[in-house]
Amino acid sequence: MKEKWVVIMLFSLILLPLSLSPAGATDPINADQSSATDSLNNTTLLNTEQQKDSTDQQTTDFLKQPRASYPSKQNSAIDGYAAGETATTHAAAISVTQSQLEDAATNVKNFIEKNKRLPNYVTIAGTQVSVAQFLQLVSEGLLNINSGKNTTLVIKDVANPTSPSESIKSGTIQNSEYVKLATNLDKFITDKGRAPNYLSSSLGNIRYESLVYMFSRIISFNDANGRLPTYVTVTSWSSQTGTTTGSLSKYLQPTANCQSTSSTIKSRSASITSGISSTYSKAQAIFNWVRNNLSYSYYYDTKKGALGALSSRSANCCDHSHLVIALARAAGIPGRYIHVSGHVYSQLYANGVWYNADAINNSNYFGQAKSSNNILGIYAELPF
Repeated sequence: MKEKWVVIMLFSLILLPLSLSPAGATDPINADQSSATDSLNNTTLLNTEQQKDSTDQQTTDFLKQPRASYPSKQNSAIDGYAAGETATTHAAAISVTQSQLEDAATNVKNFIEKNKRLPNYVTIAGTQVSVAQFLQLVSEGLLNINSGKNTTLVIKDVANPTSPSESIKSGTIQNSEYVKLATNLDKFITDKGRAPNYLSSSLGNIRYESLVYMFSRIISFNDANGRLPTYVTVTSWSSQTGTTTGSLSKYLQPTANCQSTSSTIKSRSASITSGISSTYSKAQAIFNWVRNNLSYSYYYDTKKGALGALSSRSANCCDHSHLVIALARAAGIPGRYIHVSGHVYSQLYANGVWYNADAINNSNYFGQAKSSNNILGIYAELPF
């Protein structure tokens, strides 16, 4: 007797909803738009520095909060970028409309006027781009507007400037000249693949950061008024931001646990930065070395300092930060401590921007975006 076995296969398709979360942003540049005037005079900067040293504001109980416990460092495909580059979304073939460019330019303008520094990145057309990439977009966009075109732009790969500088007197630049500057800027980026350190003008050399601010204001004015301004006022970047060599001096000093004048630290710093010319690339190299050569150890607060962390090649977040900052200060690069709930990381100052330098894990990279909403203290010397 034959027996038939019938196997009935039932396939169930289970659809799982995907939850997409937007990337965290160190610089949520979405401040309200402000009205524009024809002269585009520099807006008075009423805000103080984005963060001040707040040692006195921390309570004893708060300083005793445990720091974050991180897993052991894991190998990662993310490594140091080539000199002059930052971690950014290289978005080939992503188009940007004039309206999107104007919105982003207004946000950048407002961010600079509020925080007195460049943002770490710019979000445009739903994509995070570097400030250098944004500068290329606004220069090309300005040329399109001046020519009566309304064509879309394409996000390109643009490296950071190597060492911005300025030599300029305050004054005004007429429409014909800033259009010429945009032409020169666009050509420079096309030829060199990076943003310029400065552009020459009738007022002198306008540094990279001032170019970002100036072109952002011009595009923002066009958005508000439906035309380009007759002229734009320009002043030095330091006068716009209030950032001077003197205000950074406290971030270059040695401390009990940040022994930047130690011969051991100075020797290691010189070895790491040997053959590197730009401040940004030196800072990046120091970060990469600490990230790649130290493992993570869990304990509270400072225990080893920079020298102990260097000799043991193992440290918690506080001592990782001590070593990053000590090596940077030994190379003449300002460094400071950022305290958030359960964690401490460092920031290094290069080309007018404070770059996050959290070397605690191999998956981190120099300049990696972090939320600024939960910062509890910023220090020249870590108090715990």
